Amino acid sequence: RERGTGLDPLLQALGEPQPPPQLGPLLCNLSQLPEGRRGLLDRSRCSVQRLLPFTQYRDSVIHRRGIVGALRNCCFQYGESHVTSPAAGKPAA
Repeated sequence: RERGTGLDPLLQALGEPQPPPQLGPLLCNLSQLPEGRRGLLDRSRCSVQRLLPFTQYRDSVIHRRGIVGALRNCCFQYGESHVTSPAAGKPAA
């Protein structure tokens, strides 16, 4: 099913009752690129908040591992993007 280009259609697919199983590995692969990490860490998209529930996704180990890999890859993004701790409102250490 055609949804358009860019990261937003992929993130919208996470909201489906059963996200495509290849979505996790695809996001993991995209997060290996600096542009992909910047997109996932863009605060206006709330991407990290959308990905976190899938770290415990029981329906697909492949999907869960891909999401965890994407989040791990985001830890390597330095510079202008900083993940903010929602509780403290300060950059996470």
